[in-house]
Amino acid sequence: MMTEPLRILVTNDDGVDAPGIKLLEKIAHEISSDVWVVAPSGNQSGVGHKFTLATELSLDQRDRKTFAIDGTPADCVAIGMTHVLKDKPADVVLSGINRGQNIADIVHCSGTAAGAREGALQGALGIALSQSMDFSNEHLIEWECSERHGVAAIRSIIENHRNQDIYYNVNFPRCAADDVSGIELVPHQRFSTSAFEYYPSDNEGHFFVTILKTPTPLDDDADCVRLLEHNAVTVTPMKLQQTDFEAINALDGKLSLAD
Repeated sequence: MMTEPLRILVTNDDGVDAPGIKLLEKIAHEISSDVWVVAPSGNQSGVGHKFTLATELSLDQRDRKTFAIDGTPADCVAIGMTHVLKDKPADVVLSGINRGQNIADIVHCSGTAAGAREGALQGALGIALSQSMDFSNEHLIEWECSERHGVAAIRSIIENHRNQDIYYNVNFPRCAADDVSGIELVPHQRFSTSAFEYYPSDNEGHFFVTILKTPTPLDDDADCVRLLEHNAVTVTPMKLQQTDFEAINALDGKLSLAD
């Protein structure tokens, strides 16, 4: 009996013309013949799960299965699932491949992670993918690990995914493909404090919000160390349900509006 191929929707936050999404589209075509792309028309890095609300957007059809939206990754997935593919929404949403790692608490502001998260919220299997790089040399990024191991990593997640209330955050190390130590399921690093802080501009009265240093200590078993020091392809299952039920039970009956 013939079965239909998986329908895959590809998005990213670096923009529809970024090299990482071109690589991810190529990888997706090795997994399925039914691949669609709906991605931001320009760079949307760091926007998190922002939606462009109360503002008109436009949909630019680049070819039969490629569309660009002047919005965010979350916009793209929502429109991809409910409009472009409304007659048959995607089974899998792949977001990336991001230029630079998305690890630790940085996932909270990641547009790449948001693309996968919105995919999962829309009912698909969401997978965010990022290629690690050395940010001290922002002009140098090697895609070899993603290119060599991307198909296997994605297929492995698809074949073993069971929980509909999660999405996955995948990072590829910055090393030669032959030097990858393996694929590891790891928690994301919880920093001791936020990594974001004030940085003054040379222009008077202006400043930047940036990451100057990595908060420490780091957990040897979490994504930062396993990816950056052990050359592992890291996979972190992320929950959609963010409620702390232990806190609900611990606080039950203790909160009051009485003076």
